[in-house]
This record gives sequence, structure tokens and C-alpha cells, in this order.
Amino acid sequence: MLPLNADALKKHLVSKEFEPQYQPETQQVYVIFKVANREFPLFFRIYEGGDLLQALSFIPCMLKPTAINDLARLLHMLNKELDIPGFGVDEAAGVIFYRIMLPATNKEINIEILDNYINSIQNIIQTFAPVIATVAAGMSTFQEVLKKVKEGEQQQQQQQNPKK
Repeated sequence: MLPLNADALKKHLVSKEFEPQYQPETQQVYVIFKVANREFPLFFRIYEGGDLLQALSFIPCMLKPTAINDLARLLHMLNKELDIPGFGVDEAAGVIFYRIMLPATNKEINIEILDNYINSIQNIIQTFAPVIATVAAGMSTFQEVLKKVKEGEQQQQQQQNPKK
């Protein structure tokens, strides 16, 4: 178990070969991870009382106001399909993010669970950030994404069940 405080969290992240930083104004620890040469910040916020740890990663991209409806539909669909949903958009701030909350027991967090969530966040961002950024920028619509997904599913079925 890891004590749920900034120092212990930073030390653990260093042991996992991250370079954690501390942001005093928000009292958050954060790391930057790279996916396809793009940097993604992952912030860790310990809620007052030490009962919850929020892990929040931003998807740095342009958010075109006219794309909000398509983006919201896409994020809703992704959250429906993911075992660990957590995509969101803050229209006022113009940011897209992926967020999870981890409960703490006696102000401690299970290290293995924390590490699994960090790995999951990286995989989810790697998998979905490109399509999210495309829709957010208005370069693709929700319907176009759905069409491509359905075409991909059909191709996969055809490969799995070739005609004899």
C-alpha cells in the first residue's frame, strides 16, 4: 500500500521511470507521457481527507465549437464501450480529458491497482486520442467515425470467417 500523499506518490512514480513534477498552485503531482511523439499530461489530485485520488489526462488538441455535438456523441459512445469510462469535455475551458477516481483505504492506495490504472490511461489515450482530436477539430464527424468502425468490424468478421 502507498500512503496517499504527494511525496509518496512522486517517489512511486520515479520508481516507475516517470519524472513527476509538483504543481504547488493546484497541489497536484503530474507526469508527462508520450504517445506517437505527442506529450500528454497526467495529473494526480489527492482529495481533501485523503479518501480519493483523481488521475486526469488532458488530450491536447484544438476544440472547434461547431464540433462539440459530434465530440460529445463520440465521447459518450467511448465511455459506453470502455470498462473504465472517463472521457469528458469542458466546453468553457475548451479541454478534453480522461479522468478516473481511485478510492483510498485508510489514506493509502493499492500500488498494483494504481499502476494498472496508469497503464490503462496510457493505453486508452494512445488508442483514442487520434480520433478524438480529429472529431474535436471538425475534420471528421461522429457519423463518419461510426461508419469506419462498422467497416472495420465487417472486415474483421470476414477475416475470421472466410468463405469456403
